[in-house]
Amino acid sequence: MSYTLEDWERAVPESCRTIRNIPSSAFLFRQRDPAEAIFLLLGGEVRLLRHLEDGSVVGLHVAGPGETLAEAALFSPHYHCDALVTDDARVMVIRKQPLLELMSESPELGLHLTRILAEQVRHLRSTLSLRNIRRADERVMAWLRLRATGNPPAVGMEQTWKTVAEEIGLTHEALYRALAKLEERGRIRRDPGRVTLLNKPD
Repeated sequence: MSYTLEDWERAVPESCRTIRNIPSSAFLFRQRDPAEAIFLLLGGEVRLLRHLEDGSVVGLHVAGPGETLAEAALFSPHYHCDALVTDDARVMVIRKQPLLELMSESPELGLHLTRILAEQVRHLRSTLSLRNIRRADERVMAWLRLRATGNPPAVGMEQTWKTVAEEIGLTHEALYRALAKLEERGRIRRDPGRVTLLNKPD
């Protein structure tokens, strides 16, 4: 048997998990807290933030429904970042030690977690690559191309543009200017909740 993200609730015994509702502006966990669980986000939004030694804070990721958080905590005594709830969240809390024991008995579950981690590595590499694109409009266009599906290719916008701006290293003002430029040049069409990519060169 193989597992998808939606299978976690069925795959993990009730003795290993609980469901929690976390209000916006609360922390799911803090950097350096003891790592006691991993999390499946069932609803809402969570930002992962890392505090650096110079006092600055780096945004690592904005997680949405269906994503898991803090998988590295399975093999670490402490969490490596903050998890700040930015939109009221419903979270499955999966206790670390029972899950490790379950994984040792279920190779299928171990493979499932490996797939999740591999996908996260791919996502992070793509994000780092996007941040190396200097022109804001080309950075936004590359982000859209990575996510577009269908014919004509289109992106269903499940994230806010503010979240996208943070993910690709732009201010939201710079992102909106880039979108306006792309639309003016006929490279995209924006509709409510959807962006269509148009086959028109500059």
